[in-house]
Amino acid sequence: MGNRASALTQPMFHRVLNAHPMIVRDTLQDVRQRFRGEVGDDTLGRLELVLAEVMNNVAEHAPLGQAEQARLPVIHLCIVRHSSGLACALTDDGISLPDDCLLPRSLPPMVADDLPEGGFGWFLIQDLTQALCYYREESRNYLAFSIPFAQMEVDA
Repeated sequence: MGNRASALTQPMFHRVLNAHPMIVRDTLQDVRQRFRGEVGDDTLGRLELVLAEVMNNVAEHAPLGQAEQARLPVIHLCIVRHSSGLACALTDDGISLPDDCLLPRSLPPMVADDLPEGGFGWFLIQDLTQALCYYREESRNYLAFSIPFAQMEVDA
């Protein structure tokens, strides 16, 4: 029989944070530091881009209450490295995502003299992740996805 103590443990990152842009930035730096050397730069860059987009969306669009008395949502972030990539789960107590948020997207029209300010975020999130799912239960949003390892990491 195998020894339970010899089971392979995978690197993990967990954080509970207020959805404030500076705290999000610090958390992204901590994620990078946690997985540096264990995950390739390409995978880490894709993870950082997706997390920045998701957590900054929560900070910008999900505060609760009226402007002066708005309360920042609290984000719970968990990332686990597994054999084929990074599994990520985020929850927050902000407002619900719009109904059409996770519909398949394409890039907004590109006109050189009039580039849109927004509209790229959910396209990037959908493009860079696998197994993206979202649901809301009671007063919490739940978002989960995987960031697959780059092919060169899988081949190594």
